[in-house]
Amino acid sequence: MGRKGLIIILLICLVIILVGIPLTSLIVSLQDLQTAPERIEINGTEYTLETYLNRDFMPISPPDGQPLVASIKVKAPGETAISLKIDATRLWVVKGEEIWETEFANKEGSSIGDTLEKIARDGPKWGPGISVDAVVRIIDLKSGKNYLLKASNQTIHRSS
Repeated sequence: MGRKGLIIILLICLVIILVGIPLTSLIVSLQDLQTAPERIEINGTEYTLETYLNRDFMPISPPDGQPLVASIKVKAPGETAISLKIDATRLWVVKGEEIWETEFANKEGSSIGDTLEKIARDGPKWGPGISVDAVVRIIDLKSGKNYLLKASNQTIHRSS
């Protein structure tokens, strides 16, 4: 690597340090996902996760069905304008030691009162009829802090 390349790398590291982005905060291990809480509190508000996981086997689908689609709802009962306080940025679906990690298809999501809803598409062809864990990365929009929020034992449903 030449001097110019080294200078660019050092400048990138300096920007990361100055902005305060921890390099390890974006890496999530299987253990992190398995131990994620099912309720989190951010600025005095409690959040939970609901999911609907589905594989489509309608007659127009391929014989082995469509890939997994995950609809998630982050709920904060009694809150209003939840999307101004938090965002869900990433999804992991865990089947044993297998992990499907993805971003959401609808980056903005939809928010109605106390619920933030997002959808992830083109997942694995697991199930249907099996249980998996779903974990979402939540960002506190005020502080920028990341949280993991889990829904355990979620059934992958079948549309036919």
